[in-house]
Amino acid sequence: MKTKKVTHRKTNKTIHEIAYVAAKNFLEKGFTNTSAKLICSELNISPGNMTFYYPTKEHILLEITKVITDFHSITIESTKDKYQDNLFAYCLEITLQIVLCEHNEIIRDLYLAIYTNPMTMHFVKEWTAEKNYNLLKERLPDWTLERFYRAERVNCCIERSALTEPCTEDYPIEDKIRLVLTCLLKILDIPQTDRERVVGQVLESNYSDIVDNGFNQFKEYILSRLQQDIDNASQDG
Repeated sequence: MKTKKVTHRKTNKTIHEIAYVAAKNFLEKGFTNTSAKLICSELNISPGNMTFYYPTKEHILLEITKVITDFHSITIESTKDKYQDNLFAYCLEITLQIVLCEHNEIIRDLYLAIYTNPMTMHFVKEWTAEKNYNLLKERLPDWTLERFYRAERVNCCIERSALTEPCTEDYPIEDKIRLVLTCLLKILDIPQTDRERVVGQVLESNYSDIVDNGFNQFKEYILSRLQQDIDNASQDG
């Protein structure tokens, strides 16, 4: 019985260590530039050992995506508590993603990978549909969870497209935010007066402050969560 407990603990810890080292490299070198070989080398494990737990790098990305969506959930709850406006919280969370990706190539590379990979994309659609249902169901009482999911099939494509087209002098970030939010809100049947109000509030907010500390908060949250998973696995028994 004692041997089984030790084996179980080591197995869980290895899983979380792989996720932590992968995330650290994704956030420092970029998802595209991080190879499975590099992850194995830093952990001093064989490729076969890693693929036993995660068949591909994209499987690791899925685990990290779950932590990233938790970060977004915290952002939404914080905004709701501060402004008491669910629609504004919805828009500011999307703006957070746009601004982070626009000013940090590593974050953009990570989100593009999430929006491109079928596993992570499926998870994001389901998570976002449920998030939007809980956030906006009072405003949209006729919308079912399934309807939110159908809308998200289109909205995810809009968000991914926004990430692939960087801003320029002729296409400033304010225009990108306005266009993306307006499109998403239209698909969600938000009336024009409400769309104009909330988009205007976002553009007048201090969303630009995200550039200064957003990446550090994002990185710190992900790594601290994954480190906690390692610590919990070490104490498991």
